[in-house]
This record gives sequence, structure tokens and C-alpha cells, in this order.
Amino acid sequence: MAGLRERQKAGRRKSILDAAQDLFQREGYDETSIERIAEMAEVAAGTVYNHFQSKGDLLLALVAQDGEEVRAAGRQMIASPPKDPVFAVRRLLEIYVDHSLVHLSKGMWRNAMATALTQPDSPFGIGYAELDRKLADQVGDLLRVLQKRGQIARQIDCQVAGDVLFEICNSLFMGFVAREKMSLAELKREMARQIRLVFTGLLPAKDRD
Repeated sequence: MAGLRERQKAGRRKSILDAAQDLFQREGYDETSIERIAEMAEVAAGTVYNHFQSKGDLLLALVAQDGEEVRAAGRQMIASPPKDPVFAVRRLLEIYVDHSLVHLSKGMWRNAMATALTQPDSPFGIGYAELDRKLADQVGDLLRVLQKRGQIARQIDCQVAGDVLFEICNSLFMGFVAREKMSLAELKREMARQIRLVFTGLLPAKDRD
């Protein structure tokens, strides 16, 4: 019986998240009410609040869901990265941006980023920062794999280098989200240009141009 209750609870949570995602994308985050989400999910508004304290919690849950799926895809790539080290880093960061619009629209990302920036000490701001930290750590994990292959200079601190490369991606992604008409292809081209420039300093001296 307990197992059935847990499955029902998980099913209601998923229905609520699916409804929120659909409404946030179609009608906009600010225009969507908890009552409208509850109506689409076919639950009472009180049930939504049993799972999520606020609309911001729903948005953070969608961001976290995106992050979990992205990290899983990243781990798979890191287990067998491409032979070319620059392309390997590019590929990992492209996995991040390719997935960015699966669960969230650009408008939803703008709301998430604005909340994280203006309320850094709130549960939302802390949660958002933790998700970014996990992605940056994953870039460092990839660099350590490449370093063991001898494709990155031994003296490089892979954690710091991972932070730098992730911040390049993150900064460019913020610009992509801010510009409604900017395409993923344009974002990737600029990422590739900047990553190659930075990566020159990571290579062993014998491999630098």
C-alpha cells in the first residue's frame, strides 16, 4: 500500500511539472497562475502547494530536471570522449546548450536567471548556483580524463580550467537567452571560437601552434 501511495504521489508531481512546463512555455511564466497549473494537471491548487511552495519552486524543479538529464548525457560522453581534446570539450558544452530548450523556453531561462541573480541567498538562488557548480565540476572531470591521456599539460589545475571553460559557456548562454532571435548555431560558433582560444593555454607545449 505504501508503495502505491508513493507512486501516486510521484505521478501527481510529474503531472504538475508537465502542466507547469507546458503553460510556462505557451503562456509565459508571469502570466501563469498556480490555479491554472492545478487545472491543467487535474488536481486541486492545494495539491500543487503540497509539492511546491511557490511558482518559483516549480521553475527551479524544471531547471533541476534539465540539469539532471544534461549531467547524465555528459557522464556518458566523458566515459568515452572524442580523441581530439578541443572537440571533446566543445562536445560536452554543446550537450549542455543543445538540451537547454527541451524543458525551458528562453523566457523561462530569463526568469530563472533573473531570480538567481537578484535573490542569490534564496532557496531558488542557492539551488540554481548548486546546479551550475555541478556542471562546472563535470567539465573539470572531462579535463582530468584528457590530462591522463597526456592531452592537457600536467601543471594545469583541471578544476580551475573547468570553471573557466564553463563560465565561457554560461556567459554566452546568457547572451543567447537574452536575444530571442539568436540561434543555437550562432551560440555554438561563438563557443567554439572562444573555447579554442582558451584551450591553447591548456595544451602541452609540444602541441601548441
